[in-house]
Amino acid sequence: MQQQTRKSYLSRMVNVLNYIQNNLDKELTLQELAAVACFSSYHFHRIFSGMLGESVKELVRRLRLERAALQLHTSSKSILEISLNAGYESDMAFSRMFKVKTGMSPSVFRRSLKLKYPCLGHSSIRYVTNEHITSFEPFKDEELNMNVIIKHVDDMLVGFVRHVGPYQDCAPAWDTLCCTLGPEGLLGGNAKMIGVSHDDPDVIAPTDLRYDACITVPSDFTGINDVAVKTIAGGRYAMTTHIGSYENLGTTYRQIFGQWLSQSNYESADKSCFEIYLNDPESTAPEDLVTDIYIPLEEK
Repeated sequence: MQQQTRKSYLSRMVNVLNYIQNNLDKELTLQELAAVACFSSYHFHRIFSGMLGESVKELVRRLRLERAALQLHTSSKSILEISLNAGYESDMAFSRMFKVKTGMSPSVFRRSLKLKYPCLGHSSIRYVTNEHITSFEPFKDEELNMNVIIKHVDDMLVGFVRHVGPYQDCAPAWDTLCCTLGPEGLLGGNAKMIGVSHDDPDVIAPTDLRYDACITVPSDFTGINDVAVKTIAGGRYAMTTHIGSYENLGTTYRQIFGQWLSQSNYESADKSCFEIYLNDPESTAPEDLVTDIYIPLEEK
């Protein structure tokens, strides 16, 4: 079953790669690509970047640059025309990036005897002109050592404060939440400290990221001042434990979506992930922080 799931993920990602290759000059949206892949639009980019080892933007930028390198060798187009076709606003900007990637300027590259078909990244996917991509070698995280548990989670009623902006700046939301619920005696006992990150920071601008600082509350809680109330939906989740700084949570997310999920028997569900914080960042060294990450799965 796991082998079938892996083949399915690979096949769907191949469809996306061919679509990108055939529409390299378009402004491709993640919703459009997720539909091509038949993946949840909510989590598509983490699956993509985890399996490819680079983001959609990075892949498109690299493929355009590889195409430009091929054109330098095989066409008489000017460097300016090639630069504009590659998505750069000027030949100067193109030349700077080209030199970073190849070690030489476009004009020197054009006169060189180097390979006409360079791959300018670590991925096995390269610009292939009109050929159809039939397979690719997924990115492998050599350091992946992930223990994942499938759990059924009950609905959880929480008091929460919404933060909009960079995730690392969410402390005021937690201050408001704790200072409001503390005097009500709602911070002790079995109360869980939960974070709900609604957006992928690799896709959404830092100023627009949405994060809910949450604490589980009794069933009769109706909200107090700036603390609203909502239910975190239960269901089937994949849970893994992240040990270390919150700043590195993104790496664990990419690993579980792009590495573990594609080799499991599961599909991600179209709803938010959440995190349960098991120790206090105010009194714990960053490298000792423990966070359980919950990834929603489709019910079977």
